[in-house]
Amino acid sequence: MKPIATESAETRPAALDRILAAEEELLPSSGFLASVMERVQEEAAAPQPIPFPWKRAIPGILLATIVLGGGAVELVRFILSAVREISLAPPRLPVVAVRPISGVGWLVLALAVSLFSWLLSRRLAGRSGLL
Repeated sequence: MKPIATESAETRPAALDRILAAEEELLPSSGFLASVMERVQEEAAAPQPIPFPWKRAIPGILLATIVLGGGAVELVRFILSAVREISLAPPRLPVVAVRPISGVGWLVLALAVSLFSWLLSRRLAGRSGLL
């Protein structure tokens, strides 16, 4: 096997300069500059994008944050109470069987909020001509 010859660090730049000097100069095609300048002028003349309506979005974001945060708190409370009640004793009746309608109020509230947000979005979409 023949050892691979390596150039010293001093001759590499000279060899690279020689290779690059032998290359042809790259020139753009005839209509390239005109087409680029035309696109630049089109972009400059284009209207600014419509800004996002943060004033309308912030209440929905806050409401979603509150609802999801409350749901997370209730989930943690449920898991902690379930962990405390784990035992080897015979099973007891679940809380749902003892108080079957305790969560109906929350269910009705959630359905009402969903209906309201759906109606509001339909109204806003109808004004914009999307529907």
